Amino acid sequence: MPYLRELTQSLLAQTFTDLEIIFSDGASSDGSVEFLRSVNDPRVRTIEIPPGSGAAANWTAVTNEACGEFTKLICQDDLLYPSAIADQVQDLDSDPDAVMAVATRDIVDARSRVLYRGRGLAGIDAGLTSVPGSAAIRACYLAGTNVLGEPLAVLFRTSPLQGQMPWTDDNPLMLDLGLYQRVALEGTVALRRSPIGAFRVSDASWSTKLAASQSEQTLRWQQGYAAAAVPPVTARERLNATWGRRRQIATRRIAYGVLRARGALRTRS
Repeated sequence: MPYLRELTQSLLAQTFTDLEIIFSDGASSDGSVEFLRSVNDPRVRTIEIPPGSGAAANWTAVTNEACGEFTKLICQDDLLYPSAIADQVQDLDSDPDAVMAVATRDIVDARSRVLYRGRGLAGIDAGLTSVPGSAAIRACYLAGTNVLGEPLAVLFRTSPLQGQMPWTDDNPLMLDLGLYQRVALEGTVALRRSPIGAFRVSDASWSTKLAASQSEQTLRWQQGYAAAAVPPVTARERLNATWGRRRQIATRRIAYGVLRARGALRTRS
């Protein structure tokens, strides 16, 4: 609930109004369901999944419920800017081969203060508006991180997304990237270099809690990618991927340490 109201307001304020807004609740006990039932908008509905189902089961359930041509997943503490859906629908309409559209996003702290603007798509040529899906995933491998961003930064075509269900969290940090990899290889990825929303870092966010295991889980994903990559990764690419992973881990640990010391990660009541 600390952020659910803001998220809901950001969804209802979208300039693209032909929306189906589905909330999936996994037995929350903080008044979330009661709040959602009070939202007076015919586009909004809530589904409930069994307690303890986990993130992957939650994301799979809500993805399979989607009926529209396009699908975006967004977690309860993130935000979308007003033209986010309209902009990314335009990106997909402009590239019939694109199976997903990706944009940059701002990073905000627990109090919604902007920490970093326009993050994402590092390692992908800034002059491009679209790349083969295989190239986008290879950029993630080389960078040692998910340069495509969290689900709030992505709009999928529903058909290829649902065709790759379920989401899996056997490697929790790579829950999103693992599915991106399967979908992206079916076509191209449309790119937008302006932020369409805000990803929140706080002591309650899942990504913050997984930070301690970032090294092992990223390495595991890189090894799986390298084992099946076409064309095969070169020796130089393996070195670049190792350096990228270590740089990302060090940067994230320093950033979280500084933010925690400043109290910027403290979730508001």
